[in-house]
Amino acid sequence: MQSPPEKAKSIFEFTVTDLNGNEVSLDRYQGSVCLIVNFSTKDATFEKVLSLLTPLFRKYHNDTRKDLNVLFFPCFQFGSKESPDEIVQRFESSTDSSGMIGEIFTEIEVNGSKAPGLYKYLKAKKPGNCGGFINSNFTIFLTDRQGVPVERLNAGIHPYTLEDMVENLLR
Repeated sequence: MQSPPEKAKSIFEFTVTDLNGNEVSLDRYQGSVCLIVNFSTKDATFEKVLSLLTPLFRKYHNDTRKDLNVLFFPCFQFGSKESPDEIVQRFESSTDSSGMIGEIFTEIEVNGSKAPGLYKYLKAKKPGNCGGFINSNFTIFLTDRQGVPVERLNAGIHPYTLEDMVENLLR
């Protein structure tokens, strides 16, 4: 019998599904700092969050000394449903010509019995002020290079604060 997701040691023990239906083991991010974000492109906060995450991704992704990855999970528990094509189009129209700023995975629910193991694990390790409940899109989980959640943040975090947190984990 597989142990409960909450008992996992890191995000690297989980598999998620990409937009093409392929299973992706999160162990591919070993050695990287990750930002894991539930989102909806129809949410008013979408552009603000992209403007927060884009400079970080551009600065720290695939640098020879540092590596930052952003994992986006569409979530429609808090608003309108979108097709995978709509999601990709909105990301592409909202980012500059240098391309995507992370990877987009398949739609999930972040609360309730249908929440994937990854989110059950993240909420157990960093329950936040809502006691393990996510109350809106753009909840950001920051993990260290060992895949362990170290912070649970919201879209209102100051860009310099987030950059300092990421920089400290990349040292």
